[in-house]
Amino acid sequence: MPLNAMLMALSVAIIWGINMLTVKGAVSEIPPFMLTAIRFGAVAILLIPFTRMPRGRMGRLAIISVTFGSLHFGVLFFALSMIDAGPVAIIVLLGVPFSSMLATYFFNDRLGWKRLSGMSLAFVGVTIMFWDPTMTDLQLPLLLVVFAAFMWAVANVMIKKLGDIGTFQLNGWMALFATPQLLLLSIILEPGSFQAVIDASWVAWANLTFTVLMSSIVAYGFWYHLLKTQDVNSVVPWSLLAPVISVLGSFVVFDEAFSMLKIIGGIVVLCGVTVIMLRKPVQRKTQGMD
Repeated sequence: MPLNAMLMALSVAIIWGINMLTVKGAVSEIPPFMLTAIRFGAVAILLIPFTRMPRGRMGRLAIISVTFGSLHFGVLFFALSMIDAGPVAIIVLLGVPFSSMLATYFFNDRLGWKRLSGMSLAFVGVTIMFWDPTMTDLQLPLLLVVFAAFMWAVANVMIKKLGDIGTFQLNGWMALFATPQLLLLSIILEPGSFQAVIDASWVAWANLTFTVLMSSIVAYGFWYHLLKTQDVNSVVPWSLLAPVISVLGSFVVFDEAFSMLKIIGGIVVLCGVTVIMLRKPVQRKTQGMD
């Protein structure tokens, strides 16, 4: 890639890596579903005035808002309120092998033995992290992160089936549909969430602002621009820097504990996801396996 594209990809990885830390900091003061609702509400307010209504796609965008907005981000933020940011940053990478699995069904992709090996490594790595003694009492939030990763993969399939749609148009209108869902979940599941918003410190609001502006708008804008203008196999591996930054940052900022099983499991997951990302999908008409 040219230097400006490389710098853009590096910026995305850094923003996404820091974003996991800012969300972790924000959910310590603002309940997770309320936090997610505010995030999407702000994104909708900032983007919709500058985009056209995607006529003929509103129903599908409403469904995507459930999978991507409530069931991915809402559940992910809920898990982050109960578990360290480092493991979450690694386990959520399961969205990559989940996406490969779904692509074999919906887009006629063929995995090949190398990508199958990468998927196996990713799942083995997460299993190793589950075995860590410090995670014994955190099985539920860990499983919620796995669920959120799967919902990310489902949303990716649905977004691809939408066809050509602008990044800001997609983000803005999807956010508009997601906001009331998440507010309703917060009202039902998070008593006192409105008071928590009122009492939140400037640090929580700074963290939320970073998530809205830098992650939701800037990073995703850069990312989709890179995917449209550069070779996908050159762009996607840069995203692997994000969980590394999150893990190191969680150690520095939150003093999160490391253990041998967490380290081994995280490395195995990263290796598996790397193999998947570096393999181009093989169509079923191709003879043999890659």
